[in-house]
Amino acid sequence: MSEKSRDFLINLVTGTVIAVAVFTMNMNRGYDVLRCLCDGPFVASVFLLGIGGIKAARNQGTFDTVGFGLRSTVDVVIPSLRRDEKETMEQYRERKAQERRSSKGMLLAGLVYFLLSVLALVVYELAGV
Repeated sequence: MSEKSRDFLINLVTGTVIAVAVFTMNMNRGYDVLRCLCDGPFVASVFLLGIGGIKAARNQGTFDTVGFGLRSTVDVVIPSLRRDEKETMEQYRERKAQERRSSKGMLLAGLVYFLLSVLALVVYELAGV
């Protein structure tokens, strides 16, 4: 199994856990089953698409300056955590670029759950509950 497929499946399982948790909580509140079927996948999609969007922005280097600034501040405040050699901003960006992983699996899984929630909403509206 490729790394991309594995990442997508892990995110699908994560979304399922979130959706089942939301479904169960809503059932305990006395909501209709169809409403719970709408809410579960929607909340899962919001989590996955939100975190996936943040990861995609991070992969483009959006937060590099903030991360470098925090790292530099920690080095000054707590010298025992300092790295052996002083790192420049360019070195920091290169190191972070090597550590980054794709967010496509998370975004795709979020899209799947969003489509499931829209489908459940259509069924909910057609049922007229």
